[in-house]
Amino acid sequence: MKKMKKIIILYIILAIGITSCNDEFFDVGPGDKLTGVSFWKTEKEASDALTAAYATFSERGSVLSTWNTYLFAAGTMSDDATGTYNSFQDGSVGPTDDTVGDLYKELYSNIRVCNVFLANIDRPEMDEALRNRFIAEARFIRAFHYSILRNNWGGVPLITEPLTTSELNVPRALAEEITTFISTELTAAAADLPVSYGANDLGRATKGAALTLKARALLYAGSHTEAASTAQDVMALGYDLFQDGNGEGYLNVHQKPNEDNQEVIFAVRYNNPDTFHWYLVRVYPPNHTHPGGENGAVKISQSFVNAFETTDGKTIDDVTSIFDPLNEFDNRDPRLNMAVLKKGDVLSGNPLAGSTVDASNNTGYYARKLIQDEDFHGWDRYDRDIVLMRYAEVLLIYAEAKIESGSTDQSVLDAINDVRARAYGTVRTDTANYPAITTTDQSELREIIRRERRVELGMEHGDHRLNDIRRWNIAETVLNGDLNGAIDDATGDYRFIKRLSFDASKHYLWPIPQREIDLSDVLNQNPGY
Repeated sequence: MKKMKKIIILYIILAIGITSCNDEFFDVGPGDKLTGVSFWKTEKEASDALTAAYATFSERGSVLSTWNTYLFAAGTMSDDATGTYNSFQDGSVGPTDDTVGDLYKELYSNIRVCNVFLANIDRPEMDEALRNRFIAEARFIRAFHYSILRNNWGGVPLITEPLTTSELNVPRALAEEITTFISTELTAAAADLPVSYGANDLGRATKGAALTLKARALLYAGSHTEAASTAQDVMALGYDLFQDGNGEGYLNVHQKPNEDNQEVIFAVRYNNPDTFHWYLVRVYPPNHTHPGGENGAVKISQSFVNAFETTDGKTIDDVTSIFDPLNEFDNRDPRLNMAVLKKGDVLSGNPLAGSTVDASNNTGYYARKLIQDEDFHGWDRYDRDIVLMRYAEVLLIYAEAKIESGSTDQSVLDAINDVRARAYGTVRTDTANYPAITTTDQSELREIIRRERRVELGMEHGDHRLNDIRRWNIAETVLNGDLNGAIDDATGDYRFIKRLSFDASKHYLWPIPQREIDLSDVLNQNPGY
């Protein structure tokens, strides 16, 4: 997909002309060539239409949609970071919140692109095996967008074909029905998707991507036995954790020189000058000398920093650990220094400024994982791929699902220790050089796997932590209280950033956008809004 030209993507998106989940959303105008009789005749036209479906994942140059923002800043809706989504942290989010309305609208717009494709893919004259693969790819993309809807809103309208304005009133399906739909779609897609592609098709959905998304959806829904089985299917496909030879595979799995490595299962592809994005300029620390006028849209919390163990495998709250509060980053899990930029770290040849000279809402920590320090093509033309699924997550899905289903065995410890060992630049069997997990106690393992998910997947593109604290029913605990930043040089205390507020009676789900309810006779609101 590196060869899918930006001009083609923009043409297809403009041709579809999708804007809203209202009359305009379902109104296919005269310019909509994708549903016209002149389109859908050839394999090339089918391929171009599928490119449009893949483009729903992408930022297109300077056009940063709510959906794209959500991909890189969902951590600021949790206790891991702040900087972008204040209403989700202070409890003020409501049915008229622009982010709620825009994200909901864009996800259904993305789904419509897939529905248009699937409604017409039987028309071109083309190879049948390729047609079936294209169908599987579109079903994967549609399932991905439905998974975001399911995670945030619970039950939502299940729309699987392009609708007309007379069919606007679609009631909400149950959350369980959406999960079943996602699982069924991905099972079918996996059957027709290859394990890998040639160089010209890298970035397309694979069997592993479909099964990983299915395992994720099942884990989130609490279907632990099936989630473990599905994750195991992915583990049999030949993926492996990325090691870079310098002990920084955890960080460098995301970096441009290592794109398409053995750990990446699905990534949004970019290739300047045809396609590029502005993600990285938005997360560079403010007041830092780097081209572009950065705004530090993702600022790491002290809570996230505190989650990393010490090198003896203990938490910093354990009085027997080797944690030194005066030197917080010393003797810590190596992933801490790879995930977080702090005062004194060097970025683009310049030291990071201290927290006292930053804006009042800055924590003093920034997301190193999200930053590309080399090989950019001008401040507004980053083209590092955005990794949405990788093998480490699969191992952690497998381990958690087995733990929660009460079927812990050596394979669970192996999966966790594979991830932990890579953090130290070694392998699982080298137990002298990393703190291996040996306990088989379910309660202890539950705490270990939850912490492991937070530090391994934290601050990546996606919403891992947000979904985790909701499905574990701990959001009401971790999102109530003070969110703090690094120690302020002037006071010697952790900097107070904001007060978090989470109402368990309603905030586990987001409100259905009021504008959608106003347009419908059958949409009902989530409780408490």
